[in-house]
Parts: sequence; C-alpha cells; structure tokens
Amino acid sequence: MKLLNIKWVLILLCIPFMTACWEDLPAYEDAEITKVGFYYRFAGPETDPVTDEPIIVEKELSCSYNINSEAATVDVDVTVPEANGSFTETERNNVSITKLWGYVNVSTAAKVEPVDGSPKLGTPGDWSSPRKYKVIAANGNTKVWTITVKSLNK
Repeated sequence: MKLLNIKWVLILLCIPFMTACWEDLPAYEDAEITKVGFYYRFAGPETDPVTDEPIIVEKELSCSYNINSEAATVDVDVTVPEANGSFTETERNNVSITKLWGYVNVSTAAKVEPVDGSPKLGTPGDWSSPRKYKVIAANGNTKVWTITVKSLNK
C-alpha cells in the first residue's frame, strides 16, 4: 500500500475518536449591559497625505454609570476631560449631548439593536433624551434597556 493511502486510512480511523468528545454546550442566556461609554469625534488639525482630508480624532469621555439590571436601566453622568493636544479648548467647548458616539459592553455572545429610533451604537447620536436598546442573548432571550444621560459636565 502506498504511503499516501496509509495516511488517508489513518485519518479516517481517527475521525470517530475526535468527534466522540463533542457535546452540545448550552448557549449563553444573559442579555445584560455591563458598561456604557461615550466618545466625541472631530476633524483634527492633521490631514491625510493621500486624500488631503482631515484625520478624525476620537476623544473618550469619562463616564460614571448606575446599572439597574432588574429595571433594565442605565443612568450615565458624562464628564468631558480637560483640553490637551489636538483636543483643544475650542473642541472641548463643542462637545454636546446631541453629538456623542455611544458604546456598550454586553453579556458574552449577545447582540444589540437600537429600538424606537435610538441612534445605532458607534455612530453619532442625540443623547438628550432616554434611548432604548434591545440586547439579544445567544440563546434568544431579549431584554430592552433604557440608557439615560443624566448630565454632561465640562
């Protein structure tokens, strides 16, 4: 028997041993929000050498938040950091609750969808009123969360 044929026979004989330990694992069932944060984005002073377009600068804002899992609510206080580098005092003064980029951390393997016209996370949005998001767990459980920015402090 040729060496190539022997390799194929050995591979075929090993397949049942490799699949014998596979078992169905339960899907994650949590649909929780574990963190909320915001960024402010603006055109920086530098330009792209190829396109001559301004390079976008992203500044993370400080957030303190209170997560109430039972009520599915998150109350957030956002603080704008001091000006430094390309984040000038002028840009700092331009930060507004109506043009923030929001993000959330959720349970393992969960997905997030905006509800009732809320801005898609990772895009600019108006956070001047409460926003709703549906968190969908890996097993299909869902929970609609309300995120409210209580204050924007400069």
